[in-house]
Amino acid sequence: MSSFLTQTYRHRPTALHSARAGAAAAFCMAFALVPALYQHPLTLLAAGAGIFLAASLGSVARQVRRAVLIGLPIAIVIALVNPLVSQNGNTVIFRLGELFGHRFDVTLEAVLFGLVAGLRVLVLIAAFGLFNAVVDPDELMRSVRRFSYRSALTASLATRLVPVLVRDATRMSEAARCRARPAPRSMVARAALASALDRAVDVAAALELRGYGSAARPARVRRPWSRHDLRVASAAAALAVFVIAMRVLGVGEFEPYPTPTMSMRPADVVLALALISAGALPFAGAGARLGVARA
Repeated sequence: MSSFLTQTYRHRPTALHSARAGAAAAFCMAFALVPALYQHPLTLLAAGAGIFLAASLGSVARQVRRAVLIGLPIAIVIALVNPLVSQNGNTVIFRLGELFGHRFDVTLEAVLFGLVAGLRVLVLIAAFGLFNAVVDPDELMRSVRRFSYRSALTASLATRLVPVLVRDATRMSEAARCRARPAPRSMVARAALASALDRAVDVAAALELRGYGSAARPARVRRPWSRHDLRVASAAAALAVFVIAMRVLGVGEFEPYPTPTMSMRPADVVLALALISAGALPFAGAGARLGVARA
């Protein structure tokens, strides 16, 4: 049984999974541009809805939802800490007194900005959750091995070993609970760490025996682009260009300080609807179905 904290890739019969890793990664990163460029709550919610639409159509909604739940404590901490450390804003809702000569006043604007910052983090985590669920890590590493062979090998091994180490730690913890006097958590943690180091030594020895230390840059292998590659890459490019262009045009403006101002023009609604619809682009049309012949 896989751990709640680990996300593993599984190939599924969808257009997004069938596209090459670079195209699928670009599509996810196009959604990640939204929380990086925008603070508008409607825009962020629309981006999250688009990500979950893509996840649902790609049969990975559960993995993306799990990633968001893992990131939820981080977002809550950001939302709670920002009103305490930021004294900006004109509307004071709580006066918490002074500490070390510093006055703590909680403003409505700081609370609102903290909530928006937490929402941005959740949308970003959702985008990377989709990335982890639909992008084949081995194929992605193969695509970059010609540029940095050792880095690609290290990243590929890390993605493979993390679930294994988590499974080992889980089994050790379960075995410790079966004892008459359960072992303390510190002892279980030391045992898991020792097991991880032993595995690292074994992997290093196996790689050395197989000649990976003296490996040269592999030859480039050209693979023709499939209809799914073209569809997903086009959707990623269109989404990225649209998101950047709308930001340059001033759409999706939101300023929490000193008084909250949020644009609600028709262009903002168009941006939100486009972000939601973008999640369905890789799956739209008869050509997105698996097994359909090329046009």
